[in-house]
Amino acid sequence: MKSRAQGFKSKALEAMGRAVCLSTLLVASCDRSSVTGTSAAPAMNRTEAAYQSRQQPQQPCINLNTATKEELEQLPGIGEALSQKIIEYRERHGAFRRAEEIIIIEGFSERRYRAIAHLICV
Repeated sequence: MKSRAQGFKSKALEAMGRAVCLSTLLVASCDRSSVTGTSAAPAMNRTEAAYQSRQQPQQPCINLNTATKEELEQLPGIGEALSQKIIEYRERHGAFRRAEEIIIIEGFSERRYRAIAHLICV
């Protein structure tokens, strides 16, 4: 008959053996280059992905600090009145420091900003 200490030791060794097997499997599954024969590029983290997306815009953005009334009206949901308010705000308060500042303008909601955020820049 086993003593409690021997039972505990065997359970602990069994658990350690499982942990070693699992960690070995994990390393093997992550090292796909040895299986496929190709070198896989490391995955990008969120910061790198955000940096690359800013470096390679999909389409040219409209600069809030230099856009004319006509250019602003090309944005979805921006008509004559809002484009005029944007220009007046820019003239009164100076250049926008961030595109999000457009939400300060009366009549401009966060929802409207989210709809055009990918189309505007400063």
